[in-house]
Amino acid sequence: MPVDAPLTFGQLSTWRSIETFAADRLMEVNVPALWDVTGLDAAAIDNALRVLVRRHESLRTTFHIGADGLPFQRVHPDVPVRLERLDLPSVTAEDGARVLRELYARAFPVVGDPGWHATLISAAGRPRYLAVSMSHMVVDVWAIRELQSQLVELASGAAAGDDRGPGAAPRELAGLQHGEAWAAHRRGAEKYWKKLLAGGPLSNLPALPARPDERRVQATLRSHRLAALVGEAAALHRVSPQSVLTALTGAALSGVLARRRITLSLMCANRFDPRWQSIVSTMNQLIPLVCSVDPDAPLSGFLKRTHLGSLLAYRHGSYDVDAVERLAAEAPGEDGSLFVHDCWFNYVTEPAAGPDVPSTPAEDVPDATLTWTPPARNAGHPFYLRVNGDGANWVELTVRADPDLLGEREIGAVLRTVVLGARRAVTAPDGTVGRLLADAADAADAADGGAELEVSLFPREPALAQG
Repeated sequence: MPVDAPLTFGQLSTWRSIETFAADRLMEVNVPALWDVTGLDAAAIDNALRVLVRRHESLRTTFHIGADGLPFQRVHPDVPVRLERLDLPSVTAEDGARVLRELYARAFPVVGDPGWHATLISAAGRPRYLAVSMSHMVVDVWAIRELQSQLVELASGAAAGDDRGPGAAPRELAGLQHGEAWAAHRRGAEKYWKKLLAGGPLSNLPALPARPDERRVQATLRSHRLAALVGEAAALHRVSPQSVLTALTGAALSGVLARRRITLSLMCANRFDPRWQSIVSTMNQLIPLVCSVDPDAPLSGFLKRTHLGSLLAYRHGSYDVDAVERLAAEAPGEDGSLFVHDCWFNYVTEPAAGPDVPSTPAEDVPDATLTWTPPARNAGHPFYLRVNGDGANWVELTVRADPDLLGEREIGAVLRTVVLGARRAVTAPDGTVGRLLADAADAADAADGGAELEVSLFPREPALAQG
């Protein structure tokens, strides 16, 4: 028999976010993945998917709206494995990407659907890729990587059947979060939010009216040297690399928007507790961090204050969004909705290179690249900065923005300021934040792009956005 339960805080947060998307944009809340299954047997892949459905409740859960108007989850004993098969004479990486795009473009019904499907792409009968698309109600990026690892383990015979037993269940977490055992945690989050709201509005950008032609532009800066520089700055100031980039993003937005109070919405994975670390579900929530950008403050102090503020924010990153919404409705200057989160910061690390991978000599570090690419989303947050990297050898900063609020020049200024700030955090940490912002603005107008920004950190002639 199906079992009904309330949503976890992560599920509820995702649900409320999905409610802000227009019906023709619902595919943009899907989480796509292309898994290389070369060498695995098709029947073994099919069986592995069935094992994963039995193991993880989230893969056999549907979502509904109760008589009280509140969403809830319904866990089923089983659901059909929605696996399509595509056999081609030969398969390239481009074929895999094309199939994934087509799969991703199919939106899931928000209510009453398991929210996932897959396509096995084979070359003359031999599996090559498994294209997977899942609703964000089912997984986050961490969870979909965990599913990939477990599928490969099962299909390769490294694990015998379902020997792990059932995984941690989202409905168990929901019971904990809504119960008495979580009361102190809920009170702490409420206190954190009350303090934020008392400080003034949390928005940074002017609100635009709803537009049927909403669009985004996106640029990605990739640099090996920047990764090393951020690591040096983190070690020097005894903060995390994530905090270095968070602080510099806040400073960069301060310069672009001419504001001293910048609110960054940090993406919190909420996987600190070992019991829930590998849970297959959506755990992510956005938690605001207010950056007070004093132009006279030393850069070193600004980094440390942001680091401490980030730690406090992440501590309260799991919260009841409906309860906070009620607090916001009572706060002066707020419009009663917290789901705009207009400036979003997300830090994601990839697996690090193995110890057998040689380090790149300093003289051979490749030049940084700045490329403009079609955005994965054309709705949602008007400013989004995502950091990808392995934490040591390379880093990518991807900025996606509403061009009516932050155009090509502003996006370039944000990226340039972050890079120059990382350099100054190592070479001139006692210099002021105001000096950094002024010099970043001068570098944008300089013929050489700024003498401090060697081509391994920022290209001399950045590519322009297309269209």
